[in-house]
Amino acid sequence: MSKNFPVHWLEEIVEEINSRKPNEITLSTGKTPSGHIHLGILREIIICDGLRRIFEEHGKKVNNLLFFDSLDAAKRFPGYIPEKFQKKHLGKPFAMIPCPYENCNCESYAHHFGNALVDTFPNFGIEIKTIWTHKLYKTKEMQEKIKIALENTDKIKEILKKYILPTLREEDKEAFIEMQNNWMPVMAICENCNKIQHRDNKESIRPNRVKEYFHNEDVVSYVCEACGYTGKLSIWSGRLKLNWRIDWPAKWALYKTTCEPAGKDHSVKGGAYDTGIELCQELYDYEGPVKVPYEWLRLGDQDMGTSKGHVFIPKKYLEIADPRIYRTIILRTNPIKHITFRIEELSQYYDYYERMEDIYYNLEKTEGFEESRFFKYLYPLTQISDIPKTKLKQLPLKLLTFLTQIQNILSIDNLYEKAKTYMEKNGFKNVISLQEFKILLTLTNNWLKEVKKIIESEEDPKIKKEIIRKVEIFTIPEEIDENLINIMDEKQIKGIQLLREYLKNTEDLESDLIQNKIFNIAKNDLILPPRKFFESIYQIILGKKSGPRLGPFLSLLDKNWLLKRMNV
Repeated sequence: MSKNFPVHWLEEIVEEINSRKPNEITLSTGKTPSGHIHLGILREIIICDGLRRIFEEHGKKVNNLLFFDSLDAAKRFPGYIPEKFQKKHLGKPFAMIPCPYENCNCESYAHHFGNALVDTFPNFGIEIKTIWTHKLYKTKEMQEKIKIALENTDKIKEILKKYILPTLREEDKEAFIEMQNNWMPVMAICENCNKIQHRDNKESIRPNRVKEYFHNEDVVSYVCEACGYTGKLSIWSGRLKLNWRIDWPAKWALYKTTCEPAGKDHSVKGGAYDTGIELCQELYDYEGPVKVPYEWLRLGDQDMGTSKGHVFIPKKYLEIADPRIYRTIILRTNPIKHITFRIEELSQYYDYYERMEDIYYNLEKTEGFEESRFFKYLYPLTQISDIPKTKLKQLPLKLLTFLTQIQNILSIDNLYEKAKTYMEKNGFKNVISLQEFKILLTLTNNWLKEVKKIIESEEDPKIKKEIIRKVEIFTIPEEIDENLINIMDEKQIKGIQLLREYLKNTEDLESDLIQNKIFNIAKNDLILPPRKFFESIYQIILGKKSGPRLGPFLSLLDKNWLLKRMNV
């Protein structure tokens, strides 16, 4: 590989990791299970999964870890959590809050939302080990990291001051320095109320910070900000937690983390990641991981946020699309570039994937050598299971979109026959089963429902019209509105009859032939502008003056149904 021209951005990370000559590689990601976990988290997880595959292919031992920060406190709850529940549990660690849903039998609030994410990993081809921090903090190894932090509080303060002070306004610097006077890097979970922090009347968050560390006894004292309880805790009790800026480097050192992606908010120069690296080196004598900053993934024009309730979860994605498409979206895009995932543009993502697949199997020529190398590198990383030796053909989304929308006029068996005809004409080696076809129709139907929601919420009529045109959304009324027939002139009626006769006597309804026939009838038989004749056909079929391209549209409809519909 050329250092100046890597085949893919992942190779730059691989090269940096290899420069450290590690015997074993540990990849790490983390998430606080504070509510429904949105699709964006899969960006860092899939980056790590891609690295895992690359290193394992080269015979390296790889640990791929996801930390659920279940000991983090509930600073706030999403709006879909009942207010009474929120008031009762605000300030507790998520692992110590019960599941918010009745009859769910989850171990905790954290497990409910964390496990919902984990359950999707096999579908996305992700292999990863989950570590719950509420369990981690009960281990001797992590408790020893707490002890080290308590014994080096002054050093921690100096490092934090070096990084944080330059980012503050002049009027806030004095308050920060004053706050540091009695600051300790450890928080306590109250033995009386199980809270680790409190939100006061001014909406300020006040953690139960340790007040004093008794070195000879390995004990700390604390005052609960929520209930006022005063107590002492052993550092081996499992009820202490490191401040988040120290928690991160402690875990890096404990697991010898080789690489961890992080969102842009933590990765800015001098930010939490850089602070963590120095803390990791100075406190725990470990160099820290390779930093991989990444930009956010947006859903359309909206930022997603678990606590704000703006979420589109991985499970929801799996209900509308192939997970290989999502892996492709993530792994084709350099992490420093933001991604806007648009549900209504799913067909474009499928087109990109199919082109990549054709290039991988040498079925399509590329614009250049670099593009070919990129796609041949990328394609295996997008797969969920073993790569077939030859390309397995798929039913196009455009066809599935059409068949999904005519379910009200054709039985599932008739729709499947149309799909089979397509597969036979296009040389499918493996004709999908009826059951597989039903699953594809369900996925497509779910996708169309989501697109329709987007159209309904869109205020700009031009954008609405463009989405409808691109996705080819239509509805076929079961009966023709008689008023539409009554307003047609004699030429339009005659044209419909001529087209019906042609369709009746033509064995194989090819889309291009139908399209040409409609033009010829309009120009030669009716002496009518083609647009006007097209409109009359659309009105007969759809009850409106426009729709998908007419030739392909009519060719896919059931012939008997079409002849009956056009009998005017």
